Amino acid sequence: MAMAAASTGAGNLAWVPQRSTTGQGGSNRRSARVGGVVTSVAVPSRPSRRLALARSELLGSRVHAEGGLCYIGAMPNRVSLSKATTTSSKGRRAPRVTTEMCSILACYDPNGALASGREELMRSLSARMRSRGPDGSGYYGNDRFGLAHERLAIMDPEGGKQPIVYEEAKYSVCANGEIYNFRKLQEKYNLTAAQTGSDSEVLLQLYRHMGSDFVKELNGIFGFVCVGNDGADILAARDHCGIKPLYIGYGKGGSTWFASELKAICDQCDTIEEFPAGHYWTPETGFVKYYNPEWDADDYVGTKDTSHVREALTQAVKDQMMSDVPIGLLLSGGLDSAVISSIIKPMLEETKQKYITFTVGQEGSPDITAARLMSKFLGTDHHEYMFTSEEACAIIPDVIYHLETYEPELIRSAIPNFFLARLAAQHVKVVLTGEGSDELFAGYLYFRDAPNSAAIHKELRRIFGALHNVNCQRADRMTMAHGLEARVPFLDPNVIDAVMQVDPEFKRIVGVEKPEKHALRALFQGEIPEPVLWRTKAMQCEGVGLNWVEDLQTFCEAQVTDADFAAAETKYPINPPQSKEETYYRQIFESHYAGMDKFVHVWEGGCRAGGAAWKNEAYTRAAWKNE
Repeated sequence: MAMAAASTGAGNLAWVPQRSTTGQGGSNRRSARVGGVVTSVAVPSRPSRRLALARSELLGSRVHAEGGLCYIGAMPNRVSLSKATTTSSKGRRAPRVTTEMCSILACYDPNGALASGREELMRSLSARMRSRGPDGSGYYGNDRFGLAHERLAIMDPEGGKQPIVYEEAKYSVCANGEIYNFRKLQEKYNLTAAQTGSDSEVLLQLYRHMGSDFVKELNGIFGFVCVGNDGADILAARDHCGIKPLYIGYGKGGSTWFASELKAICDQCDTIEEFPAGHYWTPETGFVKYYNPEWDADDYVGTKDTSHVREALTQAVKDQMMSDVPIGLLLSGGLDSAVISSIIKPMLEETKQKYITFTVGQEGSPDITAARLMSKFLGTDHHEYMFTSEEACAIIPDVIYHLETYEPELIRSAIPNFFLARLAAQHVKVVLTGEGSDELFAGYLYFRDAPNSAAIHKELRRIFGALHNVNCQRADRMTMAHGLEARVPFLDPNVIDAVMQVDPEFKRIVGVEKPEKHALRALFQGEIPEPVLWRTKAMQCEGVGLNWVEDLQTFCEAQVTDADFAAAETKYPINPPQSKEETYYRQIFESHYAGMDKFVHVWEGGCRAGGAAWKNEAYTRAAWKNE
């Protein structure tokens, strides 16, 4: 799979189709127009080896890490921009680095069917996810349960190792995520002195104090399992909108499994389900929905203006700045990250912390240009990574393996995020992002065709309900693939309530006078440079580069034969692929997660806008459609 990148101007790469010179096992030749010069570029041909191999395995870098197969990608050199510096790199490669795999894994086994060898088994299964927690691993259990955890040390790096165990009381917990209001809860309930500085310990304290009822008071991003009375009691829960992932599976001897990612238990359980967002689970109650906001009702009508929104968002940012390690910001160049960046600045100045920002794109892309402008305005220590179309094509297997999906719209948008997270992880362990704003403020351009305000709110409820399978899944999986935690202030429950209580007329798009998210823009007038504040939303990955999605689709089509595509509808009866691109993604997914296709969220009509109650042509299944 030889692959050569254009030597200059890769950011403006555009394929010029020529007659294929592919031979058996060879490569497709294309011409790339770079700065007015046509240059020959080798495009990887359809792999002859089994598709179960991630890109890094194809490059010869497969290793075994403590019982789990771990794929190691070839990482190009990072690019740093200090303040107004504009030096950049286009895909040069540095020595490979090891990526380990993990997060939380729990087994509730009341009959002791898996008692023999459970610890060894769970440690090996947990190793499949070790990228999520490269700072240390732990295990605790007895004949009735087991808890395994791989840690990304953010709060109390020295003393907050998990599972956290109260040995005398026989209570234990393993958790993924952050509880932002843990100190307030400890104070509210006059809890005994914590044994660690970890925010996760409050879960153990509250579980002992009040049982499962405490879950509804948590403000955070989480998936966790608490065990009480030496395994006689157990509680599992997931945050309000599924920012952090969690799966539940049912295995041998009446055992129940919980895992942060599908890959940890996909071959261990007879049946597996996605743990629903905003729910908790006990053996006695089954799933219980604890997140029931007032606005999530058919007859709800928002009546407020936006005057209360900024205060709620500022408090959310302040809460999510909680960390004992440096924090960065993913600065896309769009409105949402610019809003978060504006709120963060005085907080960092007050604490004298370094302001670090990260951007990904192709040279000359709108996102890169806008992010540089915003970085210069804020005076940040700015880092950016320029990826090529060739790199985007090569990284597809790794993205699908970590993302655990075959949904094309999500895969395309995740590819730049993979590069961005890889860059940020070289500098920080935690980043804030602008995810979630569009689902609250009606930020997608197809909302311009909404017939009335009631339809706007109904559609926002629909796409908000899918966040756990779309934006949240992308943000979590791409960052945690590199041991990086992403925090999302717009999805703080108090911010969600504040914005969803706003009269949807404030969210209506009305020509150029009131573009998408104009109500949010108005709140930060004069604090964000005008070209960024009023920049039109970039859709379907077009902000990071102008032609790379077309290049990606051309590549994918070359990997699938006409015969394979013709057989796809029969071979994949659930969500059958509608193009060779979708077939290629599906083949890779099935090689890792055979029989797990039911977990993949596919938009009605093949794209987010396809399920809207009104007709629009803003989106197509393949990509953004210009009007």
